[in-house]
Amino acid sequence: MGRPAISEDDKRVVQVNIRLTVSENERVFHQAEASAMTPANWIRQKIFTGKFPQVKVSPITAAMYRELHKIGVNLNQIAKLMNSGKQPNFIGVIAELGKQQRDILKHLLHDGRSGKR
Repeated sequence: MGRPAISEDDKRVVQVNIRLTVSENERVFHQAEASAMTPANWIRQKIFTGKFPQVKVSPITAAMYRELHKIGVNLNQIAKLMNSGKQPNFIGVIAELGKQQRDILKHLLHDGRSGKR
């Protein structure tokens, strides 16, 4: 099943190009990421409503979630290799990655209760 058809009036066919400095582009990208939007949709909402879109997740927390995900992926890859017998035992590496994962989770859970954003 494909996407629903968009009426001709609702199609976005006009393109507006703007130039930003590197720092302005980074600000827009980080604000859009924190609002769980694309930069184009973030700019569109700001222009037409006059308000900044609501921040869903602080950029720091979003970065920590990404790092936590990477650690989990690494742990799964190492465990798979160890279980298949293709790699030697990486108990020290797994322990260190597990410690980092616990530290990040502790920080995320503590940050969520503090109310500071």
